[in-house]
Order: sequence, then C-alpha cells, then structure tokens
Amino acid sequence: MTKQIVIIGAGPAGLIFSLLSSTSNNSISLVESRPVFERKNDKRALALSASSRYILEKIDIWNDIEDKIIPIKSIHTSQKGTFGRSKLSADEFNTEALGYIVTYGDLIVALEEKIMAQKKITLFYETKVEKIDEIKEDKQKIICHQASKLLTLDCNLLVLADGGHSRIDGLSIAREEKIIDHLAIVTQVYSDKPHKNIAFERFTSSGPIALLPNHQGAYSLVWTGPKDKINDLVALDKNNFLKALQEEFGERVGQFESCEKRVSFSLVQSSIVTVHNKNVVAIGNAAQIMHPVAGQGLNTGLRDALSLSELIINNKIIQTSDELIKNYLESRKIETESMLKITEGLTTLFTNDFIGINKLRGLALAILDCTPILKKKFVQKMSYGK
Repeated sequence: MTKQIVIIGAGPAGLIFSLLSSTSNNSISLVESRPVFERKNDKRALALSASSRYILEKIDIWNDIEDKIIPIKSIHTSQKGTFGRSKLSADEFNTEALGYIVTYGDLIVALEEKIMAQKKITLFYETKVEKIDEIKEDKQKIICHQASKLLTLDCNLLVLADGGHSRIDGLSIAREEKIIDHLAIVTQVYSDKPHKNIAFERFTSSGPIALLPNHQGAYSLVWTGPKDKINDLVALDKNNFLKALQEEFGERVGQFESCEKRVSFSLVQSSIVTVHNKNVVAIGNAAQIMHPVAGQGLNTGLRDALSLSELIINNKIIQTSDELIKNYLESRKIETESMLKITEGLTTLFTNDFIGINKLRGLALAILDCTPILKKKFVQKMSYGK
C-alpha cells in the first residue's frame, strides 16, 4: 500500500531526504516557497563533512558537483593577541580532505536536476503552506497557496525541512531557544595570495572570524560577534570594512583587496522539544539550529535525512507514523544533543571576553595541537558526528 509523504522545504535537507527516500514505495511531494531563480543563484558557502560526502555519493550526486567543490586540505585555528594555535592537515589523517566547500546554488541545481530526471518526486515551487487539517488519525490534509491557486495535498507523514521559519495554522511545536544576542556577517573576500585550500578560524575580541576557501581564489567569510559590532561593520563602506577585517585577522592570508555584498543575520540556538501534531517530524534546521562556529548545522541535518529515510525504506511503507517517528527521534537523540552541547560550549569559550579567558582559549588550542589522539577524536566528531 502506497503512502504519501509531504516535505515542507526544498533546501539541501529536504531535497536530499526526498532522493534518499525515493527507493521506497511511497509517493513524495516537496513544497518550496522560494522562487527558483533565488535558490539557484544563492552563493552562500556550505561546508560539507565526510559524512555529507558519503550521503551525496549514495544519491549519485557527488560526481555531478565534484568540479564545483573546493576541498579543505588544512584548517588553521588561532587567536589574536595570545599564544596558542592549532593546525589540522588532511595528510596527517590519511584522508583526501578535512571537508568540502560548495555554494548553496550549485548544490541545489544538481539535486533538482536529479529529481527532475525521475518520476517519483513532485516538486511544487513558490508554494506556501498555510494550514494543516487532520482528516483522521493516520492522515492529514496540507492546504497550500501556489500563486493565486489553492493546492491541497493529502499525507500520512509530514516532514518539516523548512529551517523552522514557517508559521503554519494547525501546526503546534514547542521549542527550546537560546538567544545568543550575536549577529553573523557573511560575504566573499579576495586577498592578494592564493588560498591553497586552507580554511582559517581566527578568534578575536570582536568575535570569531572564519575564512573558507572558495572558487577563483576567494574566501567565504563568516564573522560573528555582538550585534552592535557587526552592525557597525555592515555600515562601513567597502574599503573601511576590509581595513577592519585586516586589523582583526592579520596578514596570514595576505592583504584583503575586495569583497562582495555583505549580509548579516541574527544567531540563535534552538531545538524542538515536542511536536504536538501526529505524523509530523522535523529534520535539519527545522529540528535544531546551531551556532555556525563549528560549521555543523548542515552536516547534522543531512545525517537526520539519512536516518529518517533508512527507517522508511526498512519499513517499506509507513505502517505507523508514531512508531516510525519515535524510532527516528531515538536514533538521532544522542548525536543531536552532543552536537548542540559542543556548539554551545565552543560559543561560550570563543565568543566571550571575560578576564583570563584569552589564556584559557590559547591553552586549549595549544593542547589540541600537540595531542594527536585529541585531534583524531575532534576530526572524527566533526566528520561523522560520532
């Protein structure tokens, strides 16, 4: 008996989940509110771990995007004004790369082309979910608007993959949120030296600065810090912004010469405590939002997608959604909670400027750098979530 799965949100987590689940006997519908052109032209840098590469290979996407991916060969972590730094190299772990960078748009294009090439998944663009009606215990009706048309979808399992942003009538979710009172600024920056596939994390009194190697010698910049500081940086003209970045980051990557448009957004850490609706489950940022300091939000979300899809395929059909969701939540609980704790701990350690904490941060980096077993455990956790 064929059952119907509706996925709200066709970002990476939603698209990948749909492809992973397409070998089941179920009907799959994806509902996405954003326009096609906006998604495909999104130049945000996504950091992929080894586990994410495995998932993309599993759905036969990796070869399609390999020429658009920048491997991270080493990661250099340091702190302004104090001793202590850590350097991780792919060579010391006998691996091809410590991670990979791909733009959001390039990944979306490859995933959607794969979906269009087969018939099992229906993708509804520019469609906003307005309401969920429960028809009976094992079935729901999803009411959407597509342009001026009303669209109704029946489903036995509703998967939220919308980043937690949607407000849907009839959907009741309890979340635990921690407001960090920080902003992140993201942009592309260019220096006068090639990046050599090195990623940098620099901790400063104004917040962590991450530089991720990208195409055409560019770095994708993620600079997080207190709202007032980040708002001041956004307000600067291009030359003064680059000057401020140079002053905080130093000259490890040479002289910053130019940057693209800067975008800022608020930071929050949150996780779902309870979904009160039957037959509803969340994956990715819809389930948990992490501070970007460790770059683990997307990778955790893709492992969510893999775990849920494996349960569905192993059941062949969705016989009881309650049991399926219970098994899924149990399978993800330990990793998700540990990742949230690690992220929160890193956020506390590296975004505060209490007296003496600079020395503690420097010591932590020095200990990591000279302790191979700690390095190995850290890389394994960031690569596979284990």
